[in-house]
Amino acid sequence: MLDLRFLEEGKAIRDPIWGYIHIPPDFIALVDAEEFQRLRDISQLGHVLLVYPGARHSRFEHALGVFHIAGQFLKQLLKSQPPPAIDIEDARVLLAASLLHDIGHYPFSHLLEEMQMFFIQHETRGRHIIEDASTEVHAALHKAGIDYQRVANVIDYQTRTLPDRDARLAHILSGTLDPDKIDYLLRDARYCGVPFGESVNRDRLLSSITYHRATQRPAITYKGVSAVEALIFTNYLMYRNVYWHHAVRSASAMFKRGTQDLLARPKCALTESDFDRATEADLLHRLQEEHAVLGIDHRTSLIGRLKRRKLFKVARMFFPHQRDQNLLDLFGRLYYAPDQRRKLEMAFCAHLASKYNLDLCGNEILLDIPRLGKSPEVDLKVFFGAHIPMDKPAPLSFDDPEVSLLKNYLIDNFEAQARVVRIFCDDIPQLRQAVCAEALAFLKNWERTIT
Repeated sequence: MLDLRFLEEGKAIRDPIWGYIHIPPDFIALVDAEEFQRLRDISQLGHVLLVYPGARHSRFEHALGVFHIAGQFLKQLLKSQPPPAIDIEDARVLLAASLLHDIGHYPFSHLLEEMQMFFIQHETRGRHIIEDASTEVHAALHKAGIDYQRVANVIDYQTRTLPDRDARLAHILSGTLDPDKIDYLLRDARYCGVPFGESVNRDRLLSSITYHRATQRPAITYKGVSAVEALIFTNYLMYRNVYWHHAVRSASAMFKRGTQDLLARPKCALTESDFDRATEADLLHRLQEEHAVLGIDHRTSLIGRLKRRKLFKVARMFFPHQRDQNLLDLFGRLYYAPDQRRKLEMAFCAHLASKYNLDLCGNEILLDIPRLGKSPEVDLKVFFGAHIPMDKPAPLSFDDPEVSLLKNYLIDNFEAQARVVRIFCDDIPQLRQAVCAEALAFLKNWERTIT
C-alpha cells in the first residue's frame, strides 16, 4: 500500500476545525509562496460578515483545511477493495491541488466571477498562476518535483479533456462529497456562529469513505449515510440562512453594480490587473481612488455605502411557485448577461422616476438572481456490507429509497425557499412601494420586448 506517513511530518499548524494540520517539508514552500499567502487577505465569505460579524475567516485557512481532508480521503480510499490506481506521484499532485485550489480567487469570494466582463472563473485563474513560470507557486512546485501541469488540470478540470490519471484525481477533489465542501460547510458554520455543522459526525463521515471503481469517484459505506445526510442538510441550511441571506444578497448586488458602474465609465482606468492579484483591502483602496479621479462621491456611491452598511432593502420577491416560464427564462438569461441586467435596472428606475415623480439617477434598483445550478448534489454511491441482505446489487445510489429520501425533499425546499429572486432598492418608502407595485408588469413587458 502507498505509504502516506509523510502527511504526519513537517510543520504543524493549529486549526480550530481540524486540530493540528501537518504540512510536509516539500509543501512548505507552497504555503510560503506569495500567491498562497495572499489568501490570508481574501475572505472566505465576502459580505457575509455584514450579517454574521464572526465570518472573518479567509481562504488561507480554508485551503489548509482542504489539504488536511484530502490527506484523510487518500488514506481511506487506499483501504478500498479494490483501491484506486494512485501512486505517490498522484498523491502529491492531489495534495498540491487541494492546497492551491483557491489561489485564483478574486477579492470578495465569487462576486466578480459572476460579472463576466474580463473576470474569469477562479479555477482558470488558478491554472494561469500555476503555469506562470514567474510565480513563486510555480517555482515551489518545480522544486518539490510536482508536475505543475497536472496540478493545474486537477483544479481546472472542466475546461478541457483530462488524461485519466488527472481526471481520477479531479473527481476526488471536486464532487458531491469532496474535501472542499466538507471544510467550507463546517468552517463557515463555525465562524458564523450557527449550529448547523455541529450535527455532522465528522469522524464517521471520513471513516466511511470508500471508492467506486466504475465511476472513479469516492463513495461511502452504509455507515456514513446519516453523516452525509447531515452534511447535505447543513449545505441547505447554510444557503438558506447564511450564503443567500437577504442582507448578504443586498450587499453583494450593491458591490457588483457599483463595480460595474465604474467599469462602464469611458474614462475609467481600472484594468484586469487591478483585480487580478489584489487583496480585498487593495481593491477597496483602488476603487476609492478611481471614484476620486472620476469625481464621484465615494461616501454616497454603492461601494462607499457598503462600508457604512447602508444596504438596499427588499422591495419585491419572486418565489419559484410564483414564476411563469417566461419569467424563469428571463431570469436565466439575465444571470449570464450582467450588462443586460444593468440596462433593465436603469430602465426600471427611469420608468418609476417618470411615473411617480421620483428623483432617481439609475442605480437605486437592483435585480438579484441567485447563482444557477446550486441545488444540493447527491450523486453518490453507497456500499452495503455482506451482512446486510439487499434485493438490489451493490452499490446503491444515495437517493434510492433503501438508502435515503432526503434528496427530493431538500431539492424541492431549496428551490422553493432558498432560490429566491429579489429586487432591492434604496431605502426610500415611496420607491419601495412603487417597485413592489410595478415590478411584475415591468418585467413581463421587458421580457416581451426582447423576445
